[in-house]
Amino acid sequence: MMDTIGRLASQAGRKVRRFPAAFARALVNALRNIGVALISWPVLLSGGGTRITDLLATAGSMLRMVLKRLRHNLGLTVSALVGVMAVLGMVICVPIFSHTVSGEILRQQLEEKALSTNRFLFSMHMYYVDKRSASRLNLEEIRTVTQMIRSQTQAQMGLPVDQMIIRVQTAAVALRPQRPMGDVGPDEAWISMSFISQENVPELATLVEGEWPKEASPGSGPIQVAVLQETADQSFLNVGDRFSVGDQEVEIAGIWQAKDPLDKRWFDLPTTAFSSAMWVPTGTYFNRLGTLLERPVFYISWYFSFDDARVQFTRAPQYARGIVRMTNELSRVLPTITADHSPLEALEAYQGRAESMTTLFYAVGGPMVVLALLFISLTATIAVQQYEQETATMRGRGTSWWQVVSLNLLESVLLVLIAFLPALVIGWLAAGAIHQTLSFLKFTNRGAIPFSLQGINFLWLLIAALLIILARFMPNLGISRTTIVKLKQEQSRSLKKPIWQRFYLDFLLLIPGIYAYVTMSGLAKPLKFLSNLEADGGTQYRDALLFVAPALFAMALCMIAQRVLPLLTRLLAWAFDKTPGVWAYLSIQQIARRPQDHASALLLIMISLSLAIFSASTAKTLDQWLHDSQYYKSGADLVVHEYVVTGGDVVMGAGDIQRGAVTLSDLDVNVINYVSMEEHLKLPSVEHATRVGKYPGTFSYGAGEIDAYFMGIDRLDFPQVAFVRDDFGDQPMGALMNALAADPNAVLIPKEMGVKSGLRIGDHLLASIRILDQRIERDLIIVGTYDYFPTIYPADDPTLVLNLESLFDNPEAVIGYDVWLDLRPNTDVELLIYQLRQMMGSDKAVVRVVGDALREVRASMDQPERVGLFGVLNVGFLATGLMPGIGFVLYSYASLRRRFIQLGILQAVGLSTRQLIGYLALEQSILMGLAIFSGALIGLLTSHLFVPFLQVGATPGKPIPPFEVLIGWGESAWLSLAFAFVLFLTTLGTIAYLARIKVFQAVKMGETL
Repeated sequence: MMDTIGRLASQAGRKVRRFPAAFARALVNALRNIGVALISWPVLLSGGGTRITDLLATAGSMLRMVLKRLRHNLGLTVSALVGVMAVLGMVICVPIFSHTVSGEILRQQLEEKALSTNRFLFSMHMYYVDKRSASRLNLEEIRTVTQMIRSQTQAQMGLPVDQMIIRVQTAAVALRPQRPMGDVGPDEAWISMSFISQENVPELATLVEGEWPKEASPGSGPIQVAVLQETADQSFLNVGDRFSVGDQEVEIAGIWQAKDPLDKRWFDLPTTAFSSAMWVPTGTYFNRLGTLLERPVFYISWYFSFDDARVQFTRAPQYARGIVRMTNELSRVLPTITADHSPLEALEAYQGRAESMTTLFYAVGGPMVVLALLFISLTATIAVQQYEQETATMRGRGTSWWQVVSLNLLESVLLVLIAFLPALVIGWLAAGAIHQTLSFLKFTNRGAIPFSLQGINFLWLLIAALLIILARFMPNLGISRTTIVKLKQEQSRSLKKPIWQRFYLDFLLLIPGIYAYVTMSGLAKPLKFLSNLEADGGTQYRDALLFVAPALFAMALCMIAQRVLPLLTRLLAWAFDKTPGVWAYLSIQQIARRPQDHASALLLIMISLSLAIFSASTAKTLDQWLHDSQYYKSGADLVVHEYVVTGGDVVMGAGDIQRGAVTLSDLDVNVINYVSMEEHLKLPSVEHATRVGKYPGTFSYGAGEIDAYFMGIDRLDFPQVAFVRDDFGDQPMGALMNALAADPNAVLIPKEMGVKSGLRIGDHLLASIRILDQRIERDLIIVGTYDYFPTIYPADDPTLVLNLESLFDNPEAVIGYDVWLDLRPNTDVELLIYQLRQMMGSDKAVVRVVGDALREVRASMDQPERVGLFGVLNVGFLATGLMPGIGFVLYSYASLRRRFIQLGILQAVGLSTRQLIGYLALEQSILMGLAIFSGALIGLLTSHLFVPFLQVGATPGKPIPPFEVLIGWGESAWLSLAFAFVLFLTTLGTIAYLARIKVFQAVKMGETL
């Protein structure tokens, strides 16, 4: 072992000793090669020029050939451009929408902050506090920092400073009066104050007495100062008073007050910032105080703002980076400088929100991009089939594989370049359509969004372009190596499966969907690293897994169905073999013999239909949940509490009256809140009205007192107004209301409480209910149970439902209730509230809105994540209906052209035109029928499996009310009919084509087609 180590060490030593010589030889060789190149450069350049010319000529020839191909197959070219623009448009529209909406939210946040702090919309405040350990700060350093702020904001943020306010302040100094003041002698301090300089104080303030101090040069007379009026009054200071600070005199030249203390140019309120400070001009500060005080700058701040008109909130990431870089640069010059007011936090929140929305919308729109890529691949496959005879001939005559491939790559690159500018416009228009989304396939007017390239990730655009080129390249990969013999073999019977079938990519794609299902359903625990990734989600519109996994699952099932379809066609071939007529048997055999010809078209239709059904089911379910959750929370369209308070000196809130937190005797007031429901119904916008009172109290049944709420309702009117669903209990709402009518003291209890406590129908409860300053005792009898009831949540104290009037001895004495209103469509709530006040007939009438389901639903529908999600679903739904239809028409047309000779020969051997029509129509009907049936079945299965999991992010814990899954049956039927209509059109086109076909033309033209 030691010998081996020694031998290795010896070899290493020899290599180290040889290194200088080896390095010298390498250097000499390099210099020699450079010299040779310099001497022979004219010859090399002439040869290289020839090669470059040849390459340019070849490229030009290829470009002309590609352009001729595109022009000759104009329909395929336009279709391919549609697919390319769809992919690029999706990549472009998502960040445009995300950043535009996030920028608008950022503006609202900054406006709210500016309004609450009374500062500029886009401004910063930085300050520095002197430390004894630091060097003394002088005027030049302050000027340097000021200039750095101006230059850095321009360089790093791209924004010039609109205005800058600099405030410089000394530490507090003792002012000794030169004349006797009170009991203070000449050697004692009357007050301690600091000197402060801020250039715009004379502009923002007005003199109460005296004049503004004049700027003093070094050593010339007393230092003139101005003090705030409140400070002068509190400290008994007057104009002309003189004080000593060290060996210098300080004279009060003026007393001032702010014109507008809330002016945004004051960073701090002047009564706070200048309460113990004497204002001096900037020149006086640095000319006189620099010699008077050892450390004249104790505190300095820079308050600067930017022009709101030049701020583009879509550039928030650049602003955030610029603020961080500027702060770091300033910290190098002034290490302890601190920013205590800046938009950085809001900018970072904007960036995080925009990025999370972009990620979610890309995830939701990803399947649509895959569909577009499939469409592009389909058009490329059809184009390859058009060129297969030509390509095989070129390969047989010596054309290299790389030259054939280069034509395809050049064609793809050219299509991407042509589609790029239109894709920008389409992406912007799609982003505008997303912005206008109200619900699934419903739109509203939210105003146009500005066209901006900010937020567009050009790396993603490059990746999308590469995917497009790859999607067009894959069909050409096989044909580029095909000889004429192989081509004829493939035309007779296809033996080669698609690449995803050969490598079982469809089964691999099924794994994420299965994983999502078993983890969401609780059958298995999520993997640790994936659960950590999902920890940031948890909200209904931000958990990408809820939308990505089902799409992958549906796509995988469609691909697996493609494996099964050939088996079905063989079964059909066996069945048609027993039937008379050769045309049907030939049609089935054509499908079974060359399944790859129709694989792309069928897969496109199946995936689009399945995803469209899942998208429709998702949108309908989320729409319904949004409506139900807000209406359950409010109880009805509008819930108000009406009252008039008179007498007494104390103002009582409506909440105190309703909850019984105070008593009338304590406040010495009169409460009037009785307005009949008939009067409410006279209002033009009110459809139905009812009273609902909720009062605290206790009840007992032999096991001690239990805190509870008692909800009194008018059983006749309540079902007409309140939000109810059939699944709120074992019995419908009408049966429960009839049960309450059976006994004045009847009560409904929560079913869960009854199960836990053992209470059953017919049991009695002793209830004590507190209504304002009254306590009412009632013997209640249980007549029914409920699982859910409007406005009642299981997490709260149990709520018992009973007849409202039974709580009071006199029906006209009912007080402390809310009015639930069922409104007519398009009701103006503000106008209705005004009408309610007028109806109450008092200028002291109060109408407090307790619940407004209409407003809450609309606010939730305007949530950016929801708008974007539904917008992407809408755009995807429309795209999934358009591209497969175009694809199937292209497939049918290409199939007819490719089989022109075959059709002519079949007609020549005896098949009539009617039989040819039946032959092709049956083929297309079987293909489209299988695709529609499979896609619809997979879409419905995916919806049934995954839509219920959307409740995971709806609310923490169990959703209230229960999540109701809605399947898009209507949308499924309409989309299936749309595809059937496409089939009908292609069949008509086939009939028209076959009606004009002539046998001698097909046979004579031979393989030229």
